[in-house]
Amino acid sequence: MAVCISITLDDELAAELDVAAAEGSRSAFVADAVREHLARLAVDDAIAWHASLTGADAADFADFNAAR
Repeated sequence: MAVCISITLDDELAAELDVAAAEGSRSAFVADAVREHLARLAVDDAIAWHASLTGADAADFADFNAAR
């Protein structure tokens, strides 16, 4: 799936993005940053979900981690 996002950058942010992209594709740099951010959100959500486990579910999860 492809998603198109249009963002208007102020001059300062545009200059910082140019430096960060290091003469490469600004679009690719932003796409990588978005992917990284979404991956962090997924990890944070997984941590929160695991922390919410109780009873047998928590014991099963602890057993699973102990076996690794």
